[in-house]
Amino acid sequence: MAKIFRKARQKLLIQKKVKSYLLYAIAEIILVVIGILLALQINALNQSRQRTKLEKTLLNQIKFEMLEIYEDVWRDAANLKLGEKSHENLRDHIVQDRPYADSLCFSFHWLKVDEYIYPTTATYGRFKEVGLDIIKNDTIRIHLQSLYEGHFPRLAKNNAYTPDISEVFNDYYLNSFKPNSDMALTFHFQLEEDTVGSRIYSDVSYHFPRTSGQRKDQSTIGYVPLDFEALKKDPKFHMLLEQTRRYRSNKLRHYSSVRSIMKEVVEVIERELK
Repeated sequence: MAKIFRKARQKLLIQKKVKSYLLYAIAEIILVVIGILLALQINALNQSRQRTKLEKTLLNQIKFEMLEIYEDVWRDAANLKLGEKSHENLRDHIVQDRPYADSLCFSFHWLKVDEYIYPTTATYGRFKEVGLDIIKNDTIRIHLQSLYEGHFPRLAKNNAYTPDISEVFNDYYLNSFKPNSDMALTFHFQLEEDTVGSRIYSDVSYHFPRTSGQRKDQSTIGYVPLDFEALKKDPKFHMLLEQTRRYRSNKLRHYSSVRSIMKEVVEVIERELK
């Protein structure tokens, strides 16, 4: 094509048709510009299609990761709720000056339990690498940023917002409790069923004592106070109860927000991918 244009220009110059030569040259330039613009447009469309394809791939991946993370969030929130109920139970015993009951060993166990999430961040990191603007749906983009850069860090281990409840109680428990070894005492708790998108979380429960291993060893949970009457009057224990009540309440608020946001973002992603 370039050879044909060149011969045509040379023929016009030989024939001394300068005006025609100039018009021809201008037309040729216009054709070249149009060709370049068309090539750029095609390239832009190809890039747009590739980004759309990548967006869908990453949305599928992050939806899968969300569903895996949510199972931990669901369990953690249930454990923290057990701690909250245990706190109320022990507080009632102290305020009403009730005598010790053997089943309180389970309340002392859950009182000390703390939970953290360990979210998979690979896909979100990939989103940030290619640019979060690849996510066309504003709701998805805003929710992902809120989770990965706001809520998840607040619920991670050694975060700067909430002390570890277990560590707060450690020294006190070491000096004032012994492990429960009574296999006649039983504990059972069934987690409430939950649904996120198309996945259902159910059939999870805690049973103690339980048997495990090839030797069929029995194990249980619980802590027994060495002197319950002294503990009820101990201002240090009262202070620890109040401190951990605030920590757990704050953490449960974040877990509640995380669960709501994760449910919504998974549902929006599923609609977006249809």
